[in-house]
Amino acid sequence: MLSQYRSLIIYALFFSLFFVLHIYFAANDQDLLFQLVATIITVMSLFCGAICVLLESKAELYSNVFQFGMIASVPICTGLGWAYNDMSVGFEIIIFPLVTLLIHYMIRISSIGDTYGLK
Repeated sequence: MLSQYRSLIIYALFFSLFFVLHIYFAANDQDLLFQLVATIITVMSLFCGAICVLLESKAELYSNVFQFGMIASVPICTGLGWAYNDMSVGFEIIIFPLVTLLIHYMIRISSIGDTYGLK
């Protein structure tokens, strides 16, 4: 049962690790490391489904993993937009989820095959 969520769990663990690191680096005024980790978090947020497919070892689960990653990326990117707008409501809260949906849509319709052009 949990094996079908293996890549999603790995993604969540990495995301959590980077999230904690970005808080630690911000609290300790390590700006370069903070910016590096914030960039990694941004990429992970925008490409959640694609990263989960890359972490998945079973080809028959690619579609489900990608779909779940795409759905999960929307609230993650909403939080990302909130963070990029200095912890307040702004247009970023709308833009980031729309961008991630566009990215996932473009990957899904890629003509490279049933691996969504990722493997």
